[in-house]
Amino acid sequence: MAGDTAVVSKLDRLACSVVDAHKIGNDPASRDIKFNIGGTVHHSTDPMDKLLFNVLEMIAEFESGLISMRSRKGMEIVQAKGRLRGKQHKPTAKQEVHLIDLHTTGDMT
Repeated sequence: MAGDTAVVSKLDRLACSVVDAHKIGNDPASRDIKFNIGGTVHHSTDPMDKLLFNVLEMIAEFESGLISMRSRKGMEIVQAKGRLRGKQHKPTAKQEVHLIDLHTTGDMT
């Protein structure tokens, strides 16, 4: 409704890209809704607030891209060193039966 304020803790929680943020930001502007992003109120009809909103979203998208890039690079390094193990595989039904037999007979050798 007109005059309402949408509250978002961080701008990167609102949208994943500048395009998404632009789409999300334009709808409230047409209905006279303000954004409270991290404690700061932005009115999307004010030119300075529109500029700030777009710049903040570009920085948030850039940060997200850097995090993804670093994660991929880290995984490549760990994998190259042979330390990437991942989740342990579950035993098959046959292995489970064998383990239960070993446990009940007490033969753990």
